Amino acid sequence: MAILVAQTETLVKEKLIRALAGGFLATVVFTLFGLFVAPNVIGQQMDVAALMAPMLGGSHTAGVIAHFVAGTVVFPIAYLILGIRNLPGPAWLRGAIFMIPVYLVAMAVMMPILGQGFFFGSLPKAMVALVGHVVFGLVMGAIIGKPDGE
Repeated sequence: MAILVAQTETLVKEKLIRALAGGFLATVVFTLFGLFVAPNVIGQQMDVAALMAPMLGGSHTAGVIAHFVAGTVVFPIAYLILGIRNLPGPAWLRGAIFMIPVYLVAMAVMMPILGQGFFFGSLPKAMVALVGHVVFGLVMGAIIGKPDGE
């Protein structure tokens, strides 16, 4: 167990800057996808910050901050700890695969908490959200890369 912890600590140290940069860029792409691509598919924007605002005192700014903290810090570090060494394929595919459980939790747990219903109560919205999460993972994984020496 101590070896695994030491390996994880080394990996996080080696990849932290790339992870934060990858998470930030992936969050920007995800946000732009929701604002500019989603309307062409489902007829409306998917603004994550606006969805989170009611849970954060109604502040859209707080929603933006929470959205960017999750995308820039939480998901990339979780990926370094849980996903990067344990998933198959090239780096971009590993990132995409990692984001599928994140998507499922968002749709099955977070959306109902936010008053949006299970999987938004809408197959088209749920599919747009899936594509957004997979694109996030592709960008994040590609920027982070594989563990050194692999």
